[in-house]
This record gives sequence, structure tokens and C-alpha cells, in this order.
Amino acid sequence: MEILKLTDSEKKKALSILLAVATDEGKKELHLIHKQTIEAIGKHIFKVNFDVHELSKEFSMVDNFSTEVIQKELLHLAAPMVFLEDEGKEQRGLALKELAKKWGFKDHLLNQIYKGAEGHKLALIRCELRPNAVEQGTSALAETFQYLIAKLHLNTGAKELHERYIGYGKLSEGTFGKTLYNYYVDNEFALPGTPGSALEDILIIHDIHHVLSGCDTSPLGEICVGAFDSGVSNQDFTAYITALTAQFQIGFTMSDPTINTWAKQFDPEMVYRSYRRGIDVKVNYLEKNFDFSLYIEKPISEVRKEFNISEEGMMVVPPNGKWCGIYGVPSKRKDPNIVKYGTLQSKF
Repeated sequence: MEILKLTDSEKKKALSILLAVATDEGKKELHLIHKQTIEAIGKHIFKVNFDVHELSKEFSMVDNFSTEVIQKELLHLAAPMVFLEDEGKEQRGLALKELAKKWGFKDHLLNQIYKGAEGHKLALIRCELRPNAVEQGTSALAETFQYLIAKLHLNTGAKELHERYIGYGKLSEGTFGKTLYNYYVDNEFALPGTPGSALEDILIIHDIHHVLSGCDTSPLGEICVGAFDSGVSNQDFTAYITALTAQFQIGFTMSDPTINTWAKQFDPEMVYRSYRRGIDVKVNYLEKNFDFSLYIEKPISEVRKEFNISEEGMMVVPPNGKWCGIYGVPSKRKDPNIVKYGTLQSKF
């Protein structure tokens, strides 16, 4: 990320631009969640500490950033903030649009964000689908086909895959494979390859990302694993993080009937700490066809060390940490912050 190379003075101006988006150049009161987000970005992404009240609320800083790459990174860093509060999301969307206009910057993703802020669900659904090939290890089309096959009971399971995961359960505690096995047990998910399983087979790669990053399957955990992988990957995960923020912070209901919609689940400190942990990773395990089998029998702590994955800040800490998180098993979750229950309630 080019913004990591900014001077401290430039970082302060960049944070001022984020504040201008959050408040529409001071026209809106600064919500606590936006204040915390800007502080967390400063602390973890920029490695600086500025009092938000020291920052400007105007776009007068835009001329300090003339390179297209940095402009794009700042715009994309601001995008999730549009959906941190339901009240005023349209105004923040317009503020983001105005910032892009000042830079003469045109971006398809930002266009989807503006439309999403206006209430167009399809725009944010497209955002959520964008990084599937990286995050899930397969395209959205292939994912849909695989799911339908399972729903029609045409999937007889992959015996070899299923037996492999059963074997992981026999490995020593603390190994990558046994930790991955425990992840499925804690969440009461079927093991991959189980006849009739759908989501588990589709999300094998995504579930491995949870285990490596130490993120549980709570709504916050899903946002954090997306932020972590954004830091790891060479791909842009802005769309994915923005869609998850809308879905789990302001209850923006997507079209997928299997997925719960939540409110008030975004924790800036955890999200941007996860993002920074991902930035510091030295091995891009999100590359297509990355061979995880080489690491299955190794202690997961050694795998993380080899990849330079910091264990400080993980959501799941052994031996007592549970991969399902504070809300318990996904299929049994009941909470006042669930805006709409998914029909399956079994997997995010």
C-alpha cells in the first residue's frame, strides 16, 4: 500500500480527509463509531496517534495527494465508513462522491458504494461477490452451481476429502490440521466431503483463512478475516469489507436467504488491527492453488511464525478459545442484534 509510505504530516492530512467524509465536511456531527474508526486507522494502518479534534473536517487537503494510487487507496479506505451508521449514510456516500470528483477519480467500485448508500441492494451484493475467487477459492458462478447440486441431493460427497478431514482430528493438539478440525467441531459444521454438505465444501479455503488468522465465525470475525486477508492479498478487498460492514453493522439485508443480518457488530480496533496483522504477513497464501497440505501436520504456531502472522490480537486463543465466538454455534444463535435470521443459520 502506497499510503503506508506517507510522512507523518501527510498521514495527518489523510486522516483529515477521512474525517471530512465521515462528517460531510463538518455538516454532520461526528458519531462515536466514526471517531473510533479514524483513530484505529491512524493507530494500526498509519502507526500514528492524532487527536481527531486536531484534524481538519474539510477537503482542503486534497491537493496534497496527486498520485492516482494514493487517491484510490484513501477513497477505498473511506468506503466502509459510509455504512457505520444507518442515519446519514446517503450524505456520507455523497461526501465520498464529492471527494472522488475533486480528484477527477472514476471507479466502478465507488459507484457501487454510492448506489448502496442510496439503498440499492444489488450494488452491495455485487461488492460482496467481487473477491470470491480469492477469498473462497472459487468463482461465484461455480459456488452457486456447487450449492445447488448439494441442495438437490446430487452431491454424494467426496470420500477422500471427508476421510482426510477425519484424519486431521487424529493429529496432535496444536497442529494446523487438528486446529482446523476443531474449527468445524466448535461451529458444529459438517466436515468437508460429507454427503449433502454444501456451504462447508464451498468455503474450505475461507475456513482455512479463519484458522490461520485466528478469527472466529462471529459477525465481527467475518469482517476481521476479510480485513486480514485484504492486508495479505494483492487484490482489493474494499468491496467485500464494505458489504460485510453494511450487513453486520447497520442490518443491510442482502438477497442470500441463508445469511443472518446483524446490527452493531463493527469494532474498529479489532478490524484495523486485523488489517495491520494481514499487511505484515510475508507469505501470500491467498494465491490460487496455494498448497496448504504441506503445513497440515506442523504446529500452527510454527506455520504462523513462518508466514509472519502475529498471534497478538487473535480472536481465538488456545486452549480455551472457541471458533464459534461469543454468540455460540451459528445455527443456534439468538440475539437482539440479529435483524433478520437466515433460513439455514449455519454459515456466514
